[in-house]
Parts: sequence; C-alpha cells; structure tokens
Amino acid sequence: MTSTLTAAVVQERRGAALWLRLNRPEVFNGLNQEVLDGLAAGLDAAEADPEVRVLVIAAEGKAFCAGADLRYARSLADEPVPDGAASATNAFLHRVRVVLDRIESFRKPVVAAVNGVAIGGGLELVLVCDLAVASRGAKLGDGHAVYGQIPGGGASVRLVRRLGLSTAKHLMFTGELYPAERYLGTDLVVDVVDPDELVPAVDRLVDVIAQRSPVGLAAMKRLANAAEDTPLPVAVTRELEASALHERSADWREGISAFADKRTPHYPGK
Repeated sequence: MTSTLTAAVVQERRGAALWLRLNRPEVFNGLNQEVLDGLAAGLDAAEADPEVRVLVIAAEGKAFCAGADLRYARSLADEPVPDGAASATNAFLHRVRVVLDRIESFRKPVVAAVNGVAIGGGLELVLVCDLAVASRGAKLGDGHAVYGQIPGGGASVRLVRRLGLSTAKHLMFTGELYPAERYLGTDLVVDVVDPDELVPAVDRLVDVIAQRSPVGLAAMKRLANAAEDTPLPVAVTRELEASALHERSADWREGISAFADKRTPHYPGK
C-alpha cells in the first residue's frame, strides 16, 4: 500500500519493509524542508510498527538525490538574519544533520536503493544507510566543490570513515561522480544490479534480513556503529555486555529452541 507522508516523500509497505521514496523528480529529488519532514515522519512510522523489520530509502524518477535543492538554498540565503540568530541556511543544515543522524542510529536496518545520481546531500543520505544497493548507471560523488560549497551533512567525516582519507579527499576536492560499480568492494555499495532488478534485489535482501532477530540486529548495529570510535578492549567488553543482555530476550530463546528443534526460527522481536 502506498501513501503520502508529505508531497515530497511517499511511503509504501513491501513485505517486511517500509519504503520511503523521495518524490521531487522534477528537481532530481533535491533536499528541502518538506523532504526532511517526510523522512522524519517515515522514521516515526517505521519505529512505531513492529511488523516493519527494515527501512528502505529510495526515490522516484531518474535520480536518487542531487543533494540540497540549490534554488531552495538560495532562497534561504536571501533571508535576513537577526542579530545573534543563526541564518536560515544554518538552521536548514542543522535539520539535515538531525534527520541524517537519526537514520544512521535508527534501531532497524536501513537500506538505500540508489536508482540514479547521488551527489552532495544525496551521497550523505546514502552514507547514513547501513547498506546500499545501486542500479547500473547510477553515479555517486560528493559534488560540493563544484558549486563552491562544503559538506554540511557529514560527508567530510563519513566519507573518510567509509572509504579512507585519500579516497574521501579525492571525491571532495574534485567533485567528480563515479559509476556505482567503482564502489563495489568498498564500504559504500554492496551490490550493483540492472535498473529493472533494483527493487527485486532490495526485496530479496529485505527478505533475508527480516528473518533475523530484530533485537539482535539492533544490538549489532549499535555495536558496529560505535566500533571505529571505541578502543578495542572497550568495544569487546561492550559486545560481551550486549550479549549477556541479549540472552534475556525472547528472540535469543527462540533462536536456541529453533536450532534444537531443527526448524526455522520465528522471532517475536522482543
């Protein structure tokens, strides 16, 4: 079933996944306040529904997301700034950060279905997803430098952590876009498929993830997200603590019982 969160974001339930599709194809799904509000509403809906095991972020039209809508950004820049107040542009970038941070820390797995160009803020949106599947012909890059901008949604940090310092600098300094295939084998894209296979490929990935313990996946995502910033002894200790806590869950008991009974587990998600 498809419904509208805002005019700029459409949601659809597909099996165990809630798909959020950016719906501004006339401006290559450029980010504005309405897009951010739609994504936030979609996160609320996915969080509240225990039947939703995976969140998928996709887009209508030929582009995934070309970053901030520069016409919208220009209109913000023209707004007067009262003394001591943040500019409208800065307030918008803060809202971008809040939404992207929430996607990154969302307790359920988040998959990006990249159907076309993902540049600037669009790349930053991909970077906060757990996994990205791209269609052949999709291109990804930072792009801020082309228009004299710098990242405001975390690319200067997340690109370094995902792809390494030199590759991140290359993408940021040149602003160049590269085919999705170039990112296979990196921490950015897990699969590249023909355009008409993008939705089925993501559906198959969702089906696999949806069979796993939601409680276990949430714990593993939290541990993995913190791993790079945590000293190894501390990280391993936290993992052990999380494992002990997980042992109290119904999901843990169901997994053990299913193994003993030689049957497929059906996790209640608690």
